[in-house]
Amino acid sequence: MDFLLERASVADLDQVMGLEDEGFPPGIRESRAVFERRIRAFPEGFLLARPAGQAAMGYLCAEIWKDWDLQNESRFDLGHDIGTWLDPRGHTLYVASMTVAASYRGGTGRALFRRSLERLADDFPQLTSAVLIVNEHWTAARRIYGDDGFVETARLPAFFRPEGGPLGDALVMTRRFPAEA
Repeated sequence: MDFLLERASVADLDQVMGLEDEGFPPGIRESRAVFERRIRAFPEGFLLARPAGQAAMGYLCAEIWKDWDLQNESRFDLGHDIGTWLDPRGHTLYVASMTVAASYRGGTGRALFRRSLERLADDFPQLTSAVLIVNEHWTAARRIYGDDGFVETARLPAFFRPEGGPLGDALVMTRRFPAEA
């Protein structure tokens, strides 16, 4: 599937929220207000995948941090304030969220992930590491990240708490950034 990769704007929030609602169960969805703050604070890190002339089919939301450690797990929390950790001159890329519309799944997520990381590496050449978290139950997402060189480095027990669904550990996955050739 061919698509354009473009920065999200506040005008895209309805599409972003539609993707968020389709991609994540209640209890682990970000709010409209959180996404609006992230787009306004760091539009370079909020990328939409859009087939030419069509509605967005997916997004990747990322932040840049000066550094990170597990001493303060709250930086991974749902609804965390991007302004607390954001430093566009930092060296760590944090992939905060990504989803693809169900009708486009089956390869699009992998392409969105790789193309977004490549763009962010080009835009921010000082980046040296990348980190993300993923629900232990999301095998397709884990496969995408693992195939791109991310490895599990820690677990946050019972981090994901979907309404009516099983609790899930957050797997903290990292890799050098950009990927080594």
